Amino acid sequence: MKKYLLLITVIVLVSCSGSKKLSNQNLAYLVAPGLNFIYPDYKVYNLKGDSCRVFFSLDASELLFMKADDSLGFMAEYGFTYELFRDYESKQLLDSGQINFVLQQPTDSLSKATGYFDVHAPDSSNYVLNILLTDFNRRQAVGGFITIDRTGQQSPDNFIAIDMRTGKPMVSSLTDREQRIRILPSENENRKLYVRYFKNRYGLTSPPFGNDLTKPLSYSSDGFQLLDVANREEYILDKPGIYHFQYDTMIKEGFTIFRFDEDFPKLTDAASLIESIRFLTTREEFDKISNSKNQKQAVDEFWLKMAGNRERARVLIRNYYSRVQLANRFFTSYLEGWKSDRGLIYIIFGPPNTIYRTNESETWNYSQNYSYGPLNFTFDKLFNPFTNNDYKLRRSNYYEMPWYRAVDSWRDGRVVNENN
Repeated sequence: MKKYLLLITVIVLVSCSGSKKLSNQNLAYLVAPGLNFIYPDYKVYNLKGDSCRVFFSLDASELLFMKADDSLGFMAEYGFTYELFRDYESKQLLDSGQINFVLQQPTDSLSKATGYFDVHAPDSSNYVLNILLTDFNRRQAVGGFITIDRTGQQSPDNFIAIDMRTGKPMVSSLTDREQRIRILPSENENRKLYVRYFKNRYGLTSPPFGNDLTKPLSYSSDGFQLLDVANREEYILDKPGIYHFQYDTMIKEGFTIFRFDEDFPKLTDAASLIESIRFLTTREEFDKISNSKNQKQAVDEFWLKMAGNRERARVLIRNYYSRVQLANRFFTSYLEGWKSDRGLIYIIFGPPNTIYRTNESETWNYSQNYSYGPLNFTFDKLFNPFTNNDYKLRRSNYYEMPWYRAVDSWRDGRVVNENN
């Protein structure tokens, strides 16, 4: 009975979103650490006709399993509620639905909960899908937004990759290891595909003031191959980088898979722990840690020196690297999320109090007092042939003092925005 009461509540809450534009809704919950306990991946695949299929994948260990009433053992019950809009400025609800799933607790702790549902999207257009994933046993839900692109033959949603090891679709566009795949187009199955490879040569972004010294996106590829999808030719993602699949290389759009370092989005080696503290270090400190014979020890000593004692150092480390990992989950585009403009602000200042998103931008607000008043950051959405998650900060010299004060707080052993 409790499950159905919660379901009614969820449907009512989601339905209320149709009463006002998505751009007028505070979306800060999307990146709030305390409100995100499941991190689902979604992949849209356009079907022939007037529908698209939304595949999902999430770690089964993130669901709560409870003893069932019968002999089935421990079960998880979860479901998706969705609403389709034309864009973030539209109030018109085009389609909606709700679907539930039941999963018996797997014996493998690395197992995935996977499946799909179909959405009615008839026009050759772009859409925004508002999704709410509910864990009924936990009686909690997490929200998310995905875009649907039905505008052309090279739309990324006209392709899906099959992982040949499992025979299942690759739901995430990110991978952290070598994979053998096969590409399934939703149309033009007999045409050959071009695969362009790009090295991942991008460093971290610049501070939010002054000149932006970030290396611009390059569309000059480092490798090229023709793929015969009609004969089910397979392809190996054999090295880190960006893999871009296209029918026509004269048009930049296409389907993209990103291969990052092993265990991404987690930080598991000394090199990633060092690289991600560059926001807090001087050049001299960073070089000293990087060139240390025992890099892990050097990183620990850096945090201990700032914190003053081991207990406080553990608090700093837990908060800082948690934000780095969450930035990878939320803001990764053609580069790791922590290196992006939104990742930079998220790590140093913490999760914002409000986020308002339009078709062209996101605006973040920090209302708490940093002794210099509230802060607002605006990020413009960029056209990027590899991803629709690329945003650029509108830099301003106004941010210089807040930035250095926030960095100084970290260096003095205080977590900025610790309770948010």
